[in-house]
Formats: sequence, structure tokens, C-alpha cells
Amino acid sequence: MPTIRRPSILAGRLAIVLFALLVGAFAAPRDVHAQPGGGHEHHGQGARDPKADKRHPAPRPGITAANVLSAEVVPERARDAYTIAARIPEVFDGLFCYCDCHERDGKRSLLECYEDDMATTCGICQGEARLVGELHAQGKTLAEIRAAIDARYGD
Repeated sequence: MPTIRRPSILAGRLAIVLFALLVGAFAAPRDVHAQPGGGHEHHGQGARDPKADKRHPAPRPGITAANVLSAEVVPERARDAYTIAARIPEVFDGLFCYCDCHERDGKRSLLECYEDDMATTCGICQGEARLVGELHAQGKTLAEIRAAIDARYGD
């Protein structure tokens, strides 16, 4: 009888694991935070790399684009990126920049890359900005934008 019993035990354990996965997928706790403009942000969904999630700073309440350089004063190749940063500073402030400016220059977020001329010559900063602008225009949440940035630029 041991040969019949082992597959039963294995099948039972497999059923329990599958059930737990299904329940977890539908009952995962969500932090819901109001976003500017009346939308909602769901944090903690779709996270693939806990280390990447820890890199992204929390957006500061009331952050504005007051310190973002005007697109008119930057080279043409970077104007679109600076324009995007100025349009959605609350999103940029919640994103880690993968160009190593955090380690090199002490910048806390992608937004700070656009508060001086550093991003005018950085392809990573500009690439992140363009991706953020595209995803934000599609209605993606901050968590979804973070996941896309991590997937494209992360380790």
C-alpha cells in the first residue's frame, strides 16, 4: 500500500499549494493611496525584485516642478525629457534613477536629475523619462511604471 499512499500524499500537498497560491493571488493586501488628479495608486502589486522596490523613493507630498530646468534652456536632444519631468514631477519623484547618480551625486529620485543639467547628457535619465511619459499617458500606475523601469534598466 505505500506505493498508492505516496502519490495520494503528493497530490494532496500539491492541491494545498495550488489553493494557497490562488487564494493569495485574489486576497493579497493592497495599500491604496490617493494620487493627484483623483486617481488611486496600488502599491505592492506586481513586484518582481524586492531589492528594486527598495530603491524607489516614496514620492514627497506636494512636490512640484518648481526646480526642474526649463526646456528652453537645455539642448534640443533633451527638451522632451525635461518637459515630461516638469509635467509629472510627482511620478518622477517616486522613481529611482539607474544612471548611478544616487551613488555619485546623492540624488534621491529621477526628478532630481532634471533639477540641473545632468540629464542633458545622460541617455539613461532621458530614456527613463521617455518611458515614464509614455506609460503615464497610457494611465499606468506608479507601481506599474516602477516595474517597467526596473525591467528595462535594473540589474
